[in-house]
Amino acid sequence: MAISSELEQLLAGWIPRQSWFPKLAADFGTDPDITPMSVARAFTYKAEELGGFAGLVTVISVGDGPTLRRLNIPLSLRGTEDMHLRHALIGSIDDLALGHVYVYDGAADPVFVNLMADAITKRKVFDGGQLSTESLRHGQEKAASREGRSPLSPVPTPPTAAPSASASSTAADTSAEVVPPKPSKAALVTDSRETLDIDVRPIEVADAGAHKSTIIIHDEYEPLELSFFRVLENGMPSSLTIPVLLTEAGSRSVPEVIGWGSGRWYDMFEVTEMEAPMALLTHVDIDAEPAWREAVDMVCSVDSGSIGAYNAQAAEMGRRIGELHSDMAAEFGIVEGTGEPTKLLAKKWIERIDWALGRAPLALDSLVPELRAHRAKLQSLETIGTLQKIHGELTLDHVVSSPTDGYSVVKFTDSTNSDPKPVALDLVALLRSVDYAAGFARLQRTDALDAEDGGLVVNGFGNDPSALRSIYDSPEFLWASQVQNSLLSGYSRARGESIGLGDPVLRAALIDRLLVEVVTELRNRPNWLSVPLATLTLVLKGKPARSGDAPAEVELSVPSTDESSPAVVADPAPADEPAPPAEKLVGGKLPTEDEEFEEEEEEFTVSPVPATFAARGAASSNSDSTGGASNGEHADPRDSKRPDVDSHDADAREGLEGKRSKDRADESGNGKSNKKNGFKKS
Repeated sequence: MAISSELEQLLAGWIPRQSWFPKLAADFGTDPDITPMSVARAFTYKAEELGGFAGLVTVISVGDGPTLRRLNIPLSLRGTEDMHLRHALIGSIDDLALGHVYVYDGAADPVFVNLMADAITKRKVFDGGQLSTESLRHGQEKAASREGRSPLSPVPTPPTAAPSASASSTAADTSAEVVPPKPSKAALVTDSRETLDIDVRPIEVADAGAHKSTIIIHDEYEPLELSFFRVLENGMPSSLTIPVLLTEAGSRSVPEVIGWGSGRWYDMFEVTEMEAPMALLTHVDIDAEPAWREAVDMVCSVDSGSIGAYNAQAAEMGRRIGELHSDMAAEFGIVEGTGEPTKLLAKKWIERIDWALGRAPLALDSLVPELRAHRAKLQSLETIGTLQKIHGELTLDHVVSSPTDGYSVVKFTDSTNSDPKPVALDLVALLRSVDYAAGFARLQRTDALDAEDGGLVVNGFGNDPSALRSIYDSPEFLWASQVQNSLLSGYSRARGESIGLGDPVLRAALIDRLLVEVVTELRNRPNWLSVPLATLTLVLKGKPARSGDAPAEVELSVPSTDESSPAVVADPAPADEPAPPAEKLVGGKLPTEDEEFEEEEEEFTVSPVPATFAARGAASSNSDSTGGASNGEHADPRDSKRPDVDSHDADAREGLEGKRSKDRADESGNGKSNKKNGFKKS
C-alpha cells in the first residue's frame, strides 16, 4: 500500500516540528524530502460517531547516507473532525476508502492507542505480514490453559528435563543479539473484520525522552504504558530486549512487559528486508514518581534534625539496584575484566586526568599531587573485576518510586548495547545524582546560584579551607553522605559483598566522573563548580583539618552489611507548590570538539531537567538541562511533560553555546553493555 502525494506533503511539513524528530542528526530543514517505505492499514473501524476510522502504520525515511533516519509514524484517519484532538491534527486529505478524512497522529488518538494495546495484549495477527505482535501474557495464558493452572502460578519444571531444540539453538547463538520469537500464524486466528469492539479508555500523552512517544492508558484495574519507538533500527534494540528478558526471568527490578508490536518493510536504501519493534506495552503505576524528584523534595527541606530522613529509602533503592545487576548477570552472563579490559579502562582514566588538568589547571592546581598519586595507582591496577551488562545511564531519574511496587529501573536505551562493563559505573552515576540533588539544595539555600564570585574558578579550594569546611558541615552535604552510604549498604546486602570507596574500581570511576563534571561546570556553570570540586577534594585529600586537628578521612566509606543499624526516618516537609512542566533538551547527545575523547559522546548524554527546580523558583522557563539558557537550537518547549534529569560529559558540552543561567542541577550516567555478545556464564 502506498500513501498519496497529498499525505506525503502533509507529513513532510509536520514531522520536523515534532519533539521526537532527530533534529541533531543533520539539518533537515523545515520541509525535508521524505520517502515512504512501508504503509500498513492495521485497523478499520466503522463507527458513525467517527465517520469511519482507519489506523495506518507507516515507515518513512528522511535524509540520506549517514543522516538517513527511518521513522515510525502511526496515523489515524477519521471521517469527522474531533475537536479534542486538534493538538494532534496533521491535516485533511481524500482517502480512496473513506473519502475526505482528517489525519491525526495515531500516538495521540485514544482509538488508535487502545486498538494497538488490545492487538499486542491479544497477540493479533495482521494481514500482509508487515505487522506482527508478541504478547508475554498471551503465551502464559495459553500454557496455563493447557496445563489447567492459573496464568499467574509458577510453571513447574521437571528436575531432569532435557533442553528443547529451540532452547539449545538459542543457547548456542551467542554471536548476536537474541531476538524473541515471532508469533506463529498457524496457531492464531487472523482478525480481518472491519469492526472491532474495544473499550476506548482515556489516555495521557507523557514524555519519555528522545525518539519515543509514550502514552499512559488509564485503566481502572491495570494502567498501561504504550511506547512508540519513533526512530527505527533493524533488529531488536536493548531498550526492548533487556526489559523483555528480565520480565520473562521474573525480575522485579523492571516494570512488567506485556508485549510489543513489530514492523517489517523492504528497505530500498539497504536493498534488503528489515524488521524492528515499533511499540512496547508495559504495566505502569500512575502514582510512581522519579526517585530524583523524591530526593530533591526531601533534601530541599532537610535540617539538622532530618539528615537521616531518606536513609531507609536509599537503602531500599540500593537493594533493588543490586537485584537488577544480579538479574542481568544471571540472564546475560559475566566475563572477567583481567588483562586487556583492565588495561584499556585504566588507560582511559589516566588520559582523563591529563585531559582535565589541561582544561582546568587553576581549579585543580591544589589537587595536582593527589591526582599524580592516583595516576600512579591506576598504572599498577591489576584488575577491574568482573564485567557484565549494566544499565549504562543509571541516574536517579532512571529509577521510579512506586507506593505499591517499590523501586524499579526504567528507560533502558540503545546505548546500553555495548561491551560488558564494571557495575561501579552505574553506582557512580547514582552517587553523583545524590550529590547534585544536595548541591542544588545547598546552592539555593545560600543564594550561591546568583553569586558572581569567581574565586573558585581561579583558585579552587586551595587557599580557602574554610569554604570547604562550610560545605562539608552543611546539612545538605551530611544528608548526601548518609544517603550515599545507605544506598551502597543496601546494594551490598543484595549482592552479598561489601561495596564502597575502599574498592579501587569504584573510587577510580568516581574520580573520573568528577573530573568530567569539574571541567563541565567550569565552562558552563561556574556557580555549580563547588558541587563536584568539593567531592573530588574530599575523595583525594579528605576533610580539611580544623585548627589543631589532623585531616579527616573521606566520610563516604565502605558501608557495613550489618543490618543492626537501622536508619532514622523523619517525615519530609511538604513541597511549597506542585512542579510545573520543565523544558526539555531535545536530541540527547551534543557534538564533541575534542577528537581525543570523541568516544565519550556516546557515554554521556544530555536529558531533561527536573521540574522540581522550577517549582522552587530556581529555573527559568527557557533553561536547558544543564541549567543554562536554551539557545533554541536544541530545545523544544513542546516537549515538557515529565520531570527528568540530565547526564553529561565535558566533551559533549563543548559544543553547547549561548548564555548560561544558574538554576538547575544535573545528573551523570555512563557505561554501556550488550546482550550475550560472547558472554560466558560463571
